[in-house]
Amino acid sequence: MSKTKLSEAMRNIGIIATVQVPNEQHILRVVKALVDGGIRAVELAYSTIRSAGWLIQSLKESGLLVGIGAVTRSAQAREAGVFGADFITASVTTPDVVSACEEMKIPCILSGLSPTEVWRAHEMAADFVKITAAEALGGPPYIRSLRETLPALQLVGADMPLDGYIPYLEAGAEVLEFRSSLELPRLVEQEAWAEISRRASMIVSTRDGWRAKNG
Repeated sequence: MSKTKLSEAMRNIGIIATVQVPNEQHILRVVKALVDGGIRAVELAYSTIRSAGWLIQSLKESGLLVGIGAVTRSAQAREAGVFGADFITASVTTPDVVSACEEMKIPCILSGLSPTEVWRAHEMAADFVKITAAEALGGPPYIRSLRETLPALQLVGADMPLDGYIPYLEAGAEVLEFRSSLELPRLVEQEAWAEISRRASMIVSTRDGWRAKNG
């Protein structure tokens, strides 16, 4: 799939579930539960694939988009690309990672906090800019203000709450990332696979319902 089509697929899917669990052996089971709930894009940490790069191809066989996050260097991005990552999320604003992703023809998400960082990420030609700590910065009104200042931005809302995230879509965020609200470490410990699927289903169905009404 081309970089353009991957970016389009990410916008259409609109939801990324970040999978962080204490034991790598649980990743496949967790992702299956998320997929059962309708999730179609997941992100793993770079530290995870360093010792288990085979996970990317294994997950992609299910039709998922698989991204690698917590990347800070171009070498890490290239390693993830070799394993088959569909997109890269950098936890910093760095042009080297953008360049590596461009070479590999996969989308790059840079992370930013302040308007200046977000603007720099945009100027570096990041495909998406993830707004970290969006809630602390004012929530949807902050997203809206960024869109008004830089209308060409493609924004990712980071670590969204399980409920009440529709205002972020209304403010102009194209993609929403869910992490702490999924409570995966706790639910994995309890082997609460059905609850993981329920949370995923709630997120996806709410977003799909909003999109159906708003086009």
